[in-house]
Amino acid sequence: MRVSQHPSHFEPRLLPEYVDLFCQKVQEVAYSALQDANGPYDTAYTRGTLLFGRQQGLSQVLAADKSMPWVKLRNSTLDFTVSLNDVLIQTVTDNPHNIKKAYRNKPNPLEQEQFSLFEKSPDVCTWRVYVSSNNDVEFPKIEVAIVGFDEQLDVVCLWKYEERSVLSVRSTEQHAAVDVPEAKLQRKRKDIDRETTDKDEPVDG
Repeated sequence: MRVSQHPSHFEPRLLPEYVDLFCQKVQEVAYSALQDANGPYDTAYTRGTLLFGRQQGLSQVLAADKSMPWVKLRNSTLDFTVSLNDVLIQTVTDNPHNIKKAYRNKPNPLEQEQFSLFEKSPDVCTWRVYVSSNNDVEFPKIEVAIVGFDEQLDVVCLWKYEERSVLSVRSTEQHAAVDVPEAKLQRKRKDIDRETTDKDEPVDG
């Protein structure tokens, strides 16, 4: 994916920590859906619908999570809309580089109502979270991107979420090699004493 500036560059309320956590949840749910839809009767259609349905369910769960008060469910219909720190955003299961669901980029009534409050149209009028999947249950690959469209539905922002490693910097440091002398094998004192005692004892038979 071509990567542009972070969404917070265009909309300061889309704080990096909020965007990262939300995208992480979206990606986790997408992988879970792809893993569950690996039965003999599953097709690309069932995987696609499950992926979309799980994202809708995720929006409901996150909105009810009191530890994430900055996520709100503003519209629970099929074009479900959440707000991240009061910024409206929809989730679309599509590839942002090969958009097939262009109708999903058009602002819904809720977004249109918000636009009416602006004296001047912002650089980004609609925000979307794109979830693209290769639909391969054996070698799954899910990519999540935040895409911002202007009033003419042209792409202004395209930012790919990159999963971050949880390893600390310290744990990845390479230490200098140290020569360790080869250890000499020595028998324990009690083993020597036991062998001597065994030799002194009479043999039954």
